[in-house]
Amino acid sequence: LFKKYEGFLKSKKWIPCSGQLNAIPEMTIHALYSRMSIERLENKTSEILKRLEQNKNDWEETFYQVLAGGFGLKINEEIFRALAESLPLKKVLRQQKSLFQMEALLIGQSGLLEKHPFSDEYPIKLKKEYDYLEKKYQLIPLQGFLWKYLRLRPSNFPNLRIAQFAALLYKHQNLFSKNLEQVHLKDLKTLYKVAASSYWNTHYIWDKPSRKQLKILSDARINLLLINVILPFIFLYGKHRNKPDLMDRALNFMHLIPAEKNKICENYRSEGLFIQSAFQTQALLQLKRFYCDTKKCLNCPVGNYLLK
Repeated sequence: LFKKYEGFLKSKKWIPCSGQLNAIPEMTIHALYSRMSIERLENKTSEILKRLEQNKNDWEETFYQVLAGGFGLKINEEIFRALAESLPLKKVLRQQKSLFQMEALLIGQSGLLEKHPFSDEYPIKLKKEYDYLEKKYQLIPLQGFLWKYLRLRPSNFPNLRIAQFAALLYKHQNLFSKNLEQVHLKDLKTLYKVAASSYWNTHYIWDKPSRKQLKILSDARINLLLINVILPFIFLYGKHRNKPDLMDRALNFMHLIPAEKNKICENYRSEGLFIQSAFQTQALLQLKRFYCDTKKCLNCPVGNYLLK
């Protein structure tokens, strides 16, 4: 038994038990998925809970801030969240009668309208509108150079993502509350089917025309927001307010979202695991980071089985 365990600890493979997963009983794998997925969800909700406490239990404000981070992907997550923190939701929603004003407020506050000799009329108008709102609300914009563009696809450029975020906030007041009302996944996803304003149909960045295309949030992007922000919030709210039906709904929705595509999950698939849903891929990401990478085989259901 000790030699087996020592073999895991000394293993140089990408996971200590590589080559042995196809021998694990299906029941053990199901138990692994359930435990790891719940653990990952709990990790995410613990971070949300800290922010909720900072915001004095304001769920809408907290959701707005974390959702903003989700729009930024990992590369612009922190600066996107900083944008939301610098611009309270109530202030943003004062512009809800006009998408143009809401977009001007958010993009202007991001700092991406500063120090640009624009040639297109639209960003010039946005800058003029933001200058007015900046004085009205006594704002201090972020520094535009903090936003990253390198190695990003044009569809993920910050100015376009902020425009889509503005369109979402323009479309829905009390967005978090609307999330809680949806009992079907397709209806929840429909809330996020928003497109940036018409200027972006022919642009990814200022002053550089592109092929005409409606810049709507894709299913893949919405799925990422569901996995990383929306469903953890629904789960936490259900737990916080003693509403187990909301917790179950969040978990059931995770089962319905297709499996994520990433190298880690592909490697597990090559080991013989059947991976179909985001519930399973989230479990495997948790397993890899907190158990396989740290070789905590004694704390892992698979490790326990193999060490019998």
